[in-house]
Amino acid sequence: MRFVLVLATQDDDRILAATEKLTDAYWAGTARGVPTRARALHLLGQMLTKVGTGLTRAPAGQ
Repeated sequence: MRFVLVLATQDDDRILAATEKLTDAYWAGTARGVPTRARALHLLGQMLTKVGTGLTRAPAGQ
């Protein structure tokens, strides 16, 4: 949720900092030459895919 709020600021410096921090810690990154917003959307896409996958799995034991 915090990442989405950073995206809403439309401040490229904050978006880049948050994208770099999250990518380094948890996600697959994009090439450094890609524009900041495209990198952020790539990261957001990875997050949504992971959440969506978790929502479509049946709970254990069912």
